Amino acid sequence: MSAAVEQAWARLPATARRLLAAGLEAFGENGYHGTSTRAIALRAGMSPAALYMHFPTKEDLLFEIARTGHKVHFGLVRQAAEAAGPDPAARVAAIVEASVLFHAEHHSLARTIQYEHPSLTPDHQRELVKIRRETESLLADAVAEGVAAGAFAPDDAATAALALMSLAIDVARWYPSQRRRDPAHIAASYTRLALRLLRP
Repeated sequence: MSAAVEQAWARLPATARRLLAAGLEAFGENGYHGTSTRAIALRAGMSPAALYMHFPTKEDLLFEIARTGHKVHFGLVRQAAEAAGPDPAARVAAIVEASVLFHAEHHSLARTIQYEHPSLTPDHQRELVKIRRETESLLADAVAEGVAAGAFAPDDAATAALALMSLAIDVARWYPSQRRRDPAHIAASYTRLALRLLRP
């Protein structure tokens, strides 16, 4: 588990953190619907009753994991964008690199938050969509500024930005089968590809 996720959960009681870690492992291995609350509790070394004290439903547990993952991803992408400065190409490169690294280095968390969220309630999904849109906007704005400056010339800037973010997200799906490849190498390759796709 990443330091950023641990920090986000630091405010929670130790038992809740154990349940979240157990839930993340279980969802990553068996999916949301293939995981029972009993299995999560046993993995955490607790009884099912202990789980319900902190998370009334399995869906509430998934939501806390998904919300944390989305916020961590957004924070890393925003930090990278800010550190890159005003140059649109540098910001696109930094955003793509940060997103790919997140989805490779934390592929179990990323796979859970990206592919299990349809199991959440509509209200919980809407909260996640808001964070996703904020994250996507960072890349879309950088691409649009690059087009305005003449550095980029995609056929459709909005579609290009969405495609690049989708490529980064998809790393979480296949990365476990490519463990021999270093996440930094993958991120660098995706970054070069992103800039080639955008430039005239």
